[in-house]
Amino acid sequence: MKIIAIMNQKGGEAKTTTVRNLSYILAQKKKKVLTIDMDAQGNLTTNSGILKREVNTIVDVFNGEKNINDIIINIDKNLDHIANNMSMSEFALFLEKNSGWTRILSNSIKEIEKEYDYIFIDCPPALDFSTYNALGAADGIIITLQAEENSVEGISDLIRSINMIREKDNEDLKVLGVVITKFKKSTNLQNQFKDLLVEHFGELVFNTVIRDTIKISEANYNHKSIVEFDKNSNGAKDYIALSKELLKRI
Repeated sequence: MKIIAIMNQKGGEAKTTTVRNLSYILAQKKKKVLTIDMDAQGNLTTNSGILKREVNTIVDVFNGEKNINDIIINIDKNLDHIANNMSMSEFALFLEKNSGWTRILSNSIKEIEKEYDYIFIDCPPALDFSTYNALGAADGIIITLQAEENSVEGISDLIRSINMIREKDNEDLKVLGVVITKFKKSTNLQNQFKDLLVEHFGELVFNTVIRDTIKISEANYNHKSIVEFDKNSNGAKDYIALSKELLKRI
């Protein structure tokens, strides 16, 4: 069983979209998959077709009100989900004052680890309570980012933060790779930034890039994976290719 956190401290880098699509594709390969929404905005929960204000969330486990088995929601064959909503923000402020807060997610999911082949964690766009907990629980990290200056500038700082967490809380944590999202192949500037990433991070950069396509946005709007929405689209082809590359790395 592998636990994979999808992260970037910047918003709009397709973290949620990547969790949604990789998890669906692997579930279709007859792997038992769980997604955990650790973002208080609950976008992954909404994208999974769940009314986030009307369900129990991971916070109910953290505060001891629910057993983790009681909050798991089945969303497709072989694919389950644990929801989140804005209650996480208030809870995080309270919990960060207590010792051991960085391992609360890791401790919570020990009971169900053996039931899944893969657990994907969607992190918020910040290095906060939720992200630290995700990294404390994860075996590996996928960093999503766009090939543009604002996205590239913060990647070295992000790697340093990951190294710090590895040293303090999770010595087995490793970066599985960096995936470029929303990529416009015809744009010279984006190609230059892509080359810069490859030059700096080498084999950490996935060969697969996720091309910019309206189909992915339409799939998200319809609360579907891109493969469900349009299996012949560039987005579906890219995420299928990414899933195959990921399986070779874990």
